[in-house]
Amino acid sequence: MQPPVLSNEDRQRLEAMLRNPQVFAGAPQAIVDETLKRATQVLEQSKVNEQALTAAAEQREAAIRQVLDGASPDRDAQRKEVQALIQGLITQIEAALAAAAKP
Repeated sequence: MQPPVLSNEDRQRLEAMLRNPQVFAGAPQAIVDETLKRATQVLEQSKVNEQALTAAAEQREAAIRQVLDGASPDRDAQRKEVQALIQGLITQIEAALAAAAKP
């Protein structure tokens, strides 16, 4: 599930409200304070969510590029490690066979 991100229009309205709290003229101060506090929280959370979505998209793009390039260093490292293990096993098998062939 994608975290919520404010639209540009909603963000601009909240930012305008924070810059100009006179829009609440006549409202009880407690309501004004709570509304401004909540607007600030919503803006901050939206920015955090937007940054997280951007970072996730960049990671997906990098992973896709790596797969498309076919030059995954992890796969190359794994392949070399497997080849080294196979070579080690061959050496052990040859040594075991050589020892078994000796009378």
